[in-house]
Amino acid sequence: MTLTLYNLFLIVAASALVLTAIRYFMRRPSNLLITYLQNFVGAFFIFSGFVKAIDPLGTSYKIAEYFTEFGMGFLEPFTLSFSVVTIVLEIVLGVTLLLGYLKEITVWLLLLLIVFFTFLTGYTTVTGNVTDCGCFGDFLKIEPFMSFMKDIVLSVMILILFFGRRKIEAPFSRLISAPLTVIATIIFTLFCFRNFAWNLPLYDFRPYKIGNYLPELMKEVPDKVEYLWVYKIRATGEQKEFTDAEFKIISNEPDFREKYEFVDRKIGRMIEKGTPAKINNFQIVSQNGDDLSEDILYNPDYQLLVIAYDLDKTCEKAFLEKLNPMSEAADKAGMMFFAVTAATPKKAETFRHENQTTYPFHSADPIFLKTIIRSNPGLLLLKDGKVIGKWHHRHIPSFDDLKANYLK
Repeated sequence: MTLTLYNLFLIVAASALVLTAIRYFMRRPSNLLITYLQNFVGAFFIFSGFVKAIDPLGTSYKIAEYFTEFGMGFLEPFTLSFSVVTIVLEIVLGVTLLLGYLKEITVWLLLLLIVFFTFLTGYTTVTGNVTDCGCFGDFLKIEPFMSFMKDIVLSVMILILFFGRRKIEAPFSRLISAPLTVIATIIFTLFCFRNFAWNLPLYDFRPYKIGNYLPELMKEVPDKVEYLWVYKIRATGEQKEFTDAEFKIISNEPDFREKYEFVDRKIGRMIEKGTPAKINNFQIVSQNGDDLSEDILYNPDYQLLVIAYDLDKTCEKAFLEKLNPMSEAADKAGMMFFAVTAATPKKAETFRHENQTTYPFHSADPIFLKTIIRSNPGLLLLKDGKVIGKWHHRHIPSFDDLKANYLK
């Protein structure tokens, strides 16, 4: 079953109900509504923050979109820091709310945070300039209006908690809640760094995850609709609409041609909503301007792609110590090895000379490259359109390891 926002709300609601029941049997709370909302909002914020903590870079890219939209491009260098701080704050506020710890500070910060989120999703809904708020990272994509409504519901809940904050109760003493809050802050901060600075995200929610067959994800499933046949009754001039099933019956009547005159065929009701292609921007172009996309996608042999969307920010040490030696070994083995970047051809050529790279650098859209892999540079192994492996620049294997474990 595909997870939807509605399903997610039901899961969190059920979890909050279980927590409230446990709290009730442990020590009966003075206000069940406040206790239930305390558990619901706390669990929701922890979950929302956790799925973003799996991919902090993705959240930073979304924040950069908003900065650009609001004419605050000068803040772009701080998007990653802002991403980590926001994610950890979201999780920790969920933890402190569940614990009933520092409740005054917690409810004030929750209120400010939800006002901020509601403004962003409201802006997205009204303008349509940012198509996805990134509320759940790439784990769950929801339409702007649904995201805005989600924040409205949460705002109402948090307002109730805010005005009833004196009735928020703590299931544990300060001696337990304080260390738990500190531990949660440290663990989730380190977890964020693990998922971009030290390695690739723990789980890949994007279409380029290992095992995916990319050409299949580039197919669009069109809407399934019912067509209507529009005919005019010759005797009266009245127009009638027939479904395909109805038309099949009536068209077999002996006097059909004499009785009816064709007017139009049009789309009727929606039977089943189609799905857009999960990948709609796969395009890699050579420095000469040749489109290499299909050659790369349908190549039956192994290919190694170095993905470096921004050469100004890339780790040059990874090229010198890991990627260049691998390219030499791949060349001897007759394997295709090349880099793909969003840099200009002139910048790419300068980079090649400065870092002694002998393999070609092709061009692609930066958003496309950032979607493929959350590392700059990163390494991608493809075969016949299937993702066989991908590596953060800190964990690029030697060619011998690659051959032993991935090349069959």
